[in-house]
Amino acid sequence: MITKIKLMKQMKLLRIYLFVILSFLKYTASAQSLNLNWPVLKTYRGAQLTEVAMPLGGIGTGTISLGGRGDLRDWEITNRGALGWVPAVKLVEPTIANGPFFALYYKEENAAKGQLRLLEGPISKNQSYGDWGSDVLNAGFPRFDETEFYAAYPMAQIKFKRQGVPLDVRLEAFNPMIPGDVDNSSLPVAVLRYVITNTSNKKMEVSICGMIPNFIGIDGWGGKPNKNVNEFKADNGLKGLFMYSDSLDRSNVNWGTMAIATNSRGKVTYRRSWARLGWNWTFREFIDDFTNDGELSEKFSAVDKSNQLSGTIEDLMKETKRYDLNTPPATLAVKESLEPGEKTTISFLITWHFPNRRGWDIGLERYSGGYGGAEIVGNYYTNHFVDAWDVARKVSPELPALERRTIDFVKAFCESNIPEVIKEAALFNSVNMRCQTLFRTKDGFPFGFEGTGSVKGTVLGGDRSAGWGFGTCSHVWNYESAIPFLFGDLSMKFREVEFLYSVNDNGGMSHRVGLPLEKKARSFKHWAADGQMGTIVKVYRDWQLSGNDDALKRMWPNIKKAMAFAWTGPWDTNKDGVMEGSQHNTMDIEYFGPNPQMAGWYLAALKAASAMATYMNDAAFAAECLELFEKGSKWVDKNLFNGEYYEQIIPKENNGVAQLGKGCLVDQLVGQYLAHTAELGYVLNGDNQKKTLKSIRKYNWVSDFNNHTNTFRSFALGKEKGLIMASYPRGGLLDFPFPYYTELMTGFEYSTAVHMMYEGMRNEGLEVFKAIRERYDGEKRNPFNEGEYGHRYARAMASWAGVLAWSGFHYSAVDKTMKFGDVPGTFFWSNGYAFGTITNSIKDNKANIAIRVIEGKIELERFELKGKKPFLFTGKTVLGPGKTIRITL
Repeated sequence: MITKIKLMKQMKLLRIYLFVILSFLKYTASAQSLNLNWPVLKTYRGAQLTEVAMPLGGIGTGTISLGGRGDLRDWEITNRGALGWVPAVKLVEPTIANGPFFALYYKEENAAKGQLRLLEGPISKNQSYGDWGSDVLNAGFPRFDETEFYAAYPMAQIKFKRQGVPLDVRLEAFNPMIPGDVDNSSLPVAVLRYVITNTSNKKMEVSICGMIPNFIGIDGWGGKPNKNVNEFKADNGLKGLFMYSDSLDRSNVNWGTMAIATNSRGKVTYRRSWARLGWNWTFREFIDDFTNDGELSEKFSAVDKSNQLSGTIEDLMKETKRYDLNTPPATLAVKESLEPGEKTTISFLITWHFPNRRGWDIGLERYSGGYGGAEIVGNYYTNHFVDAWDVARKVSPELPALERRTIDFVKAFCESNIPEVIKEAALFNSVNMRCQTLFRTKDGFPFGFEGTGSVKGTVLGGDRSAGWGFGTCSHVWNYESAIPFLFGDLSMKFREVEFLYSVNDNGGMSHRVGLPLEKKARSFKHWAADGQMGTIVKVYRDWQLSGNDDALKRMWPNIKKAMAFAWTGPWDTNKDGVMEGSQHNTMDIEYFGPNPQMAGWYLAALKAASAMATYMNDAAFAAECLELFEKGSKWVDKNLFNGEYYEQIIPKENNGVAQLGKGCLVDQLVGQYLAHTAELGYVLNGDNQKKTLKSIRKYNWVSDFNNHTNTFRSFALGKEKGLIMASYPRGGLLDFPFPYYTELMTGFEYSTAVHMMYEGMRNEGLEVFKAIRERYDGEKRNPFNEGEYGHRYARAMASWAGVLAWSGFHYSAVDKTMKFGDVPGTFFWSNGYAFGTITNSIKDNKANIAIRVIEGKIELERFELKGKKPFLFTGKTVLGPGKTIRITL
């Protein structure tokens, strides 16, 4: 009996050992087929691939999204948001259209024929039927059984798997992103690199073919192509097809150029177009050509719209002038031979150049009132390139260095000892600055919609729009914290738009800016209390991060004027440090009476204005702002804090329509959130704020939305979790409360969660981050698209502040001071001009600090670690790229 028990234990241990060994081998095999130099933050498999679509493109260039199955979707490169639009090769009716694709041909030595396979995984079940069968373009291609998507934005790897395919196939896709280097992070290019390994014991021919319809003239909202042409070009090792239009008006918003190019070593063949044969014969003829030997035979190029065809395909193919298409497919193939075990990389660049952006153009020939949509304002990125081929020609030789620098950033960020979900939220939402949410006009100034639109539109509003919420809406963009800490020069440009162009003579700041700037910047004559106060905090923050005294001096007169408007405008007319008047705000209503949300913004602005005034030697204004801050802060704590949270006092003469009242608002302390990121200190009593955050978690947290009634837009469903906008635990729900009170939106959740972390409620804040990212898990929603009023909503970039709060990072280029929290580990830091890491190791109650700069440079006079005596540097200490300094506290 004892022997039997021992044997059973030994067998159990053996099974455990085998499981561990097999798991390790499986992991090793999986890792070996990945590029281990590329960091991976999140992996998506199976059903989680359904909604994954990672945009590829630079700041202000527009993007093409890489889908979870390996497809290219959401072609938003022609100056308008167009989520859901994929250009197609439209043939003679009746027909089946074809969209952009990359396909693989492979043939074993001595095999009778080669095999064709689309470089995509399976189509999701909910796309398997429509009026004509599946509505997915290229649905009839043979494809791979499964894909795995490995992401660390802006880098993604996709593994393609199918039993019986004697190749290991992987895609590497990225667009350069380097903190502090705005121009090299603003390149209109999608890099697609297919890595193929011959896993058979036979020699193998492989070829990859890419096709892009020349859709110039169309943007998903309308338009018409006009004699589009694909031209083959070869330039210093770069070969490809240059796409343009021979006859489209050069002032048309959709006029521009595109290119598909390769710098690979293999044999390059191409087609400038396909045969126009009707039915499915056009596609059939292309497939027959490519699968014959993995090469393309150039046969068709002429422009002719004739549809009346007769005779055999062979006869028809002789009449080349009759076979071009309105959106002729540019098709490029690269072929190589691989020995057993040999690996090759076949790279493609997709580039674009569309210079004719029209202000706040939202598609469908509708513009944003009189605030600027019809006039061409241009694109900054097009200043650096003649056309799309010039993009490919200039970018191609720089890619190795740009890739290395991008890896340096992403790797340092991903290896930081910050919870994965915070890194995921921060990094993946940074896509919002590199899609059509943000654009830069030809003069270099940046602007933003609140969110972008889809070509499908919304049944809720019964409308469609390429962009939602024009004008870089100040009370929305106040929340984002990614741009200042990643691209300081760009952030300062936003501040210049606000303070050099948007401030009216009376000091009111147009909270939606018109275009062109010189003509219409202040045409929107409305001011937002939260928006205007927030910009004052942001200009203080950006000045601190940059140390740019010249910028502060240029903007100071209007900063002062904007601050003083609070007293001469409708907000704090009795000048007591508390806003009581009509306060337009991000809830799209006007608050009347004192309330915590506007109070926090106002107090933070007063504190920031006082600090800037002191630096500008304006002692009287500094004292005036500080006095109002102290008076207002005490009043709010005394009169609005109810023991659990802060609430609004509605004036008796007000009817209470669209107000907060006694509700517990999710971001009632948002002014403190921004003040913490700017290292401004407390604007209200710290203990009261912590009690408030605990109340928000207690009363606004919904753990199952099946038990919650939401009467407005739904951003959470079923058993999902999150923080709703407002709750009424003490009663007092108004008959007509502010409209969004039953909703939840990620930007508000993030700002509150970040504030929790700053106040030591790390677990509670982390729980909110987790709830959000579980909603955007790839199966239910796209992890690269957190929406609100439109897609890829600007407010979601508040998630970057989670990195700041968790690490405790702050840097002042004015005081030459760097600060961190007291948690041991390695942490990423960036101030918008430089980035690097800090390592804090504790030994014998001493903190051993290593400050490393990866790119850029910083000057240090003082280093502070929470709970330790500050370290003072002797002399001028400047750290440049690749430098590390070690200190002990």
